[in-house]
Amino acid sequence: MKQFLLLLSVFIFISGCKKEDKKNELNTQTDISTLEKEIESRLREYENHLRNEDSVALGNMYMKDAEIIPSTVGKENIIKAFGSMIRDSITGSSFKTTHLWGDNQLLVEDGTGIWFHANGKVVGRGRYLLVWKKDDGNWKILRDTWFPEKKQ
Repeated sequence: MKQFLLLLSVFIFISGCKKEDKKNELNTQTDISTLEKEIESRLREYENHLRNEDSVALGNMYMKDAEIIPSTVGKENIIKAFGSMIRDSITGSSFKTTHLWGDNQLLVEDGTGIWFHANGKVVGRGRYLLVWKKDDGNWKILRDTWFPEKKQ
């Protein structure tokens, strides 16, 4: 009889865990659409800061210890890199998320983008990969990398 009760308890526990997993799965699916909207909003902010030639605001979208892989480390250096781009008249961009994974604290975004001069001339197209991290309630970029489209 004790074995039967033990087996019954284990079965009930496992069943409860499975239901909880499904509930968490559903919450994650529901939350991802909200997270997609939040990241979309941040991308538009990024584009606006570049258009407004504001390298400091762009830099503030990154974590203090952020990296633009492979060679720009730290927010101060990221601000300098954006300042250089802006001085070269690269003040336009357009980004589109193609995939987003993660949770409400850490997200990985895969997307496509275009960089262009103030006069509209395209200077680069490609794919990007961003790692977003929640920092004091705001999504900030922790890692950033760009893969230029191959010229044919």
